[in-house]
Amino acid sequence: MTPDEVAFELTVDGVRHEVTARWSESLLTVLRDRLGVRGPKTGCAHGRCGACAVRADLGDGAPHVLCACLVPAATAAGGSVATIASIGGPDGELSDVQEAFLAEGAVQCGICTAGFVTAATELLETNPDPTRTEIEAALYGNLCRCTGYGRIVAAVEAAARTRRQQEAP
Repeated sequence: MTPDEVAFELTVDGVRHEVTARWSESLLTVLRDRLGVRGPKTGCAHGRCGACAVRADLGDGAPHVLCACLVPAATAAGGSVATIASIGGPDGELSDVQEAFLAEGAVQCGICTAGFVTAATELLETNPDPTRTEIEAALYGNLCRCTGYGRIVAAVEAAARTRRQQEAP
């Protein structure tokens, strides 16, 4: 290990990893290049597109959606990261949010999809009945150049309806 590196533990999608990274490396670089995690995409590398969005608990006990390209990897030391890979079921079944994205045609090229699904999942776990404005605000950090946003917002609304119907007595 060189002086510009740090060693730490990081849990990714429920699996604990021993990681060595340079202080300047982003969490996205460690996820993709060191650990082979391909769900978060490299988009703009400036935190503007959301393609690299992950849910991370960096020590405060609550996951937050963040752009992995902006977070220094060492900041995640001892924390946990959930990528799109852990949003569905353990046997590869799709989550309600993923199913809604497919049903509403809210996917095109796929670059942005993981980020949108990650942000939408976080929103619906904290707010099961969001307004259209709240959905748009939660998705604000994500950029889509293929679908426009109508179908994406409709997908989140559909997933919210599905969740509410499943929770009804």
